[in-house]
Amino acid sequence: MAEVDAVSTGLIISVLVALFVVGCAVAAFVYRTRVPSLVPGDDETYLIRSPEGRIQTLTADMKVRPEDPRIVQFQNRKQLRFPVYDPRFNALSHDRLVTDTGAISLRIHTTTPFPFTAVTNDGHTVTVTPSVSFGVDPARVTDLARLGDFGDQFERRIRSAFSGAIGRRKDEQLRESHHQIETEVTEELAGVEAGTDALGVPLGITVFEARFSYRDGAALPSEVVIASDPGSTADTALSPADASDNAPASPQRVALAPAAKASESAALGSETPGAMQFLGTDLDKLLDQFRDRSPEQIATLLSLMEMQTRQNIVSMLSKSGGLVVFSARELGLAGNPVLQERLSATSEAEDEQPETE
Repeated sequence: MAEVDAVSTGLIISVLVALFVVGCAVAAFVYRTRVPSLVPGDDETYLIRSPEGRIQTLTADMKVRPEDPRIVQFQNRKQLRFPVYDPRFNALSHDRLVTDTGAISLRIHTTTPFPFTAVTNDGHTVTVTPSVSFGVDPARVTDLARLGDFGDQFERRIRSAFSGAIGRRKDEQLRESHHQIETEVTEELAGVEAGTDALGVPLGITVFEARFSYRDGAALPSEVVIASDPGSTADTALSPADASDNAPASPQRVALAPAAKASESAALGSETPGAMQFLGTDLDKLLDQFRDRSPEQIATLLSLMEMQTRQNIVSMLSKSGGLVVFSARELGLAGNPVLQERLSATSEAEDEQPETE
């Protein structure tokens, strides 16, 4: 009887163990069907850290689940962000190449660094606003893991390329070769990534095009609105009150340069300068207007300069009290038939004068 009880107990235990194994297999199958493995796509990919510490790109044969500890998370998310400046609202924000789950975007992005000043070959200062379209190269995505700060390095490279292209040209050449400069900068940035350029470390991206706009002079914004980055950690320590506040930070308005004083702005004035009031850069730009012009065009420009100078002389004398100017309406001559007849007679007499060689 005891032997029968022992056999029954052993059979029950075997059945329970079999049921447990089958249950685990079913649970694993359900988990595998409901939580699929990550696969690289056309829009994003992942970097995986091997047990030996090597970082490699995710492949289709890897069995990696979401939130797998092997996924490189890029905890310092400032490492893979880039600036985006909007001149319409004078706002500066940052976009990120990596998501909170560690996915690296393979989409085409456009970075617009903050405007900077460049100097032409003949010493003219211009304010440049660049814009570069790029995308992460899936074949070299591991290069991103070795970068100290992607955004800063890429922004410095863009500024250097545009400053060099502008610095090789004079002021008038800059206006004539706008698209040529964009082509040169695009080729230079793409050459660094392809390894054909002698200088520069590849960032693991593909550069598609570089564009820019510019304004004469150092016309940098005096302040800029910097949007908060919820994914980045603040550089300054937060107070206990700030730490307990979970509300997102509001955009900050940062002053970049002191506003011009009244005495400085008054020197410029609101009047159009005459021939003796032009600065050196203005005279050079005026000289560009005479280059490769026909005699008729040059005569017209000189006539306009003469009329403008006469107007400025009259304006200065009027302000100093040395000359009092009255309009025809103020003198009661507007619509006077005697005056109109005299002016018509003078005009007809000038037209009837014989031409002389």
